[in-house]
Amino acid sequence: MNNEEMKNKIERLEERIRGLERDLDELHSELEPLRISRQNMKDLMEEVAKLANQPVGMLFTRLKR
Repeated sequence: MNNEEMKNKIERLEERIRGLERDLDELHSELEPLRISRQNMKDLMEEVAKLANQPVGMLFTRLKR
């Protein structure tokens, strides 16, 4: 591979990396509300368990992870 081919290959790889970084940033921003919702659900389950004076595992047995 000559110098010019290496330069072109590096440029294409750098472009792909930038594209992957953009995709990753987008995915991260889309997942953030889900993380918050999951934490809110966990907090709510813990409060309900406190009110019922029962362990969370005994009240919420059909949750999928």
